Amino acid sequence: TSLCGYGRTAETRRKEDPGMDHEVRLVESIYRHLDKPVHLVGHSFGGTVALAAALAATVEVASLSCFEANPIGLIQDRGDGALYQETLRMSRDFEAAVGAGERDAPARIIDFWGGEGAFAAMPEPVKAYCRDTAEVNVVDWRTAFGYGVTSLECSSLRVPVLLARGGLANPAMVAITDALQESLPQARSAVVEGAGHFLISSHPARCAELLSGFLEAGG
Repeated sequence: TSLCGYGRTAETRRKEDPGMDHEVRLVESIYRHLDKPVHLVGHSFGGTVALAAALAATVEVASLSCFEANPIGLIQDRGDGALYQETLRMSRDFEAAVGAGERDAPARIIDFWGGEGAFAAMPEPVKAYCRDTAEVNVVDWRTAFGYGVTSLECSSLRVPVLLARGGLANPAMVAITDALQESLPQARSAVVEGAGHFLISSHPARCAELLSGFLEAGG
């Protein structure tokens, strides 16, 4: 599904009310239509939402697959204060740039996760989409920083978890993935060599192989 504010999914959050509960309710509403255990799969912020939905325990989750999920609170919980502050500064600079009408404000996000020049290298329709959804992404960042998940909470999740990241992941993502691996009891990790944050588009065959293998093995 698309998350709040994307595709045809209504935006129920506001800058003053960006709580993760909005996203979890969205997952819950879809689950009620299915009425059976679900395999949650997400990339980046979508992976964080999937993790939050699994931890909320209001959806029966068969497995969780996260491709560079970014529950940023784990950096702080882990004690990596410098990485946390660096990511926070970037998100605030991005929000200020969007508020000032900076056309390519999304480059601040894309290049942070994907490396310098990542935004410039994207096809023009993708860049246009990032520009069109920049205001929504501002709220995503508020949601992400408001979601203070801890390692202790993660340790309570008793479902199989796939953690995949790119071999070129930035330091914050490496720290987050390591923290998830150490905290989630049934986690298995995979590194997609030569890939960065946008591994699902740069290396789709490898990501599909990882996901299908994980699910075929019972999740």
